Amino acid sequence: PQSMDNAEAGEAEALLASVYGRVEVKTQQFPLPLPEEEAGECANGDRRYLWTDAFAVLSYVSLARRESDVGRRQAHLTAAQKVVNAVHQGLGRASSEDYPMREEITTGSPCGFVGLRIGKARRRRATDYGMTYDGMYWHYVDKWLVALLRLGQEAKDRVRVNEAAAIAKGVFPFFFDTRGSGIRWKLNVDASSIEGTGTRPNDDLLNAYIVYSLIQHEGGTPDLSDEIAVMRHALRGYHPSVTDDPLGWGLEAWTDQWLGGGRTQALLSAASTALSSAHMILPFRLYGALLGAKFVPGLPQRDVAALTQVGLEYERKHMAVARFEEHSSINRVMLAAAMLAPGALARLPAEPVFDLQ
Repeated sequence: PQSMDNAEAGEAEALLASVYGRVEVKTQQFPLPLPEEEAGECANGDRRYLWTDAFAVLSYVSLARRESDVGRRQAHLTAAQKVVNAVHQGLGRASSEDYPMREEITTGSPCGFVGLRIGKARRRRATDYGMTYDGMYWHYVDKWLVALLRLGQEAKDRVRVNEAAAIAKGVFPFFFDTRGSGIRWKLNVDASSIEGTGTRPNDDLLNAYIVYSLIQHEGGTPDLSDEIAVMRHALRGYHPSVTDDPLGWGLEAWTDQWLGGGRTQALLSAASTALSSAHMILPFRLYGALLGAKFVPGLPQRDVAALTQVGLEYERKHMAVARFEEHSSINRVMLAAAMLAPGALARLPAEPVFDLQ
């Protein structure tokens, strides 16, 4: 287990408990539904949101990795498993008969359908290309795949690793744009593409290549070598850039672990803009930057710790009065994930580093 500040771990655990409840309290439902302002109702009456729940799973796995007490370690892994089950039962299935998903019978998908829904409250059969209506986001699906992989590895649960492989296999023909050789950022809930949209090689493609390769490296089934080869070919000559948007910067910093630190200097140059308290207008975006900052060599962690404290005081203020601020669940989960990083988000020593050239 990793050494850590027990107080900091306790704060992160409290943030998660304020959203999901506590798995060890047998009289309480776990996980609790997310607020109706943040997550649409599933067919089973639950409310789930894929991004938030993915980072919650990763946070529970991080807590388990750092825990020396066997009972508490198991409680964290049980919490992660229960969130996974809730997501597959809720977002892995259509929200209603009016918005059907595409059945998947060939890859062994754990849900029986292609992919996982975002979890947005507003719905229509033909989604928008923006952020209003439910559909499937690639950058949510790939985080879910990482969450399944890390849970499977930590719990020594091959089922979860294979579920990651099956979901990845099932969604690839729909997300990958054969004409433009990129990954579509959003699909309809039935996995059909949004009319009039296409894409070219992009960071979504790069992230897909990394995630599929990590699942393949772990021995997940079904085999993903064909998909990896297609993406590898499409990425020839692709040069990933760096943004100063806080959430984008944080995710780029995180994935740079698997690129050998090739973006370190660019990440350092953009850090002062990405890591600004001005971004507390949308806290979860800043918390994404705080998460990524843990993976940037040479970045002063004192400044990161100070910004983390700003976020923690903000969340404590709302938790103390039992009030859910706007974006409450995604805010608290992202801050917990940032506080626990590197944790389950770290590249494992045996995992490959990729050269795109």
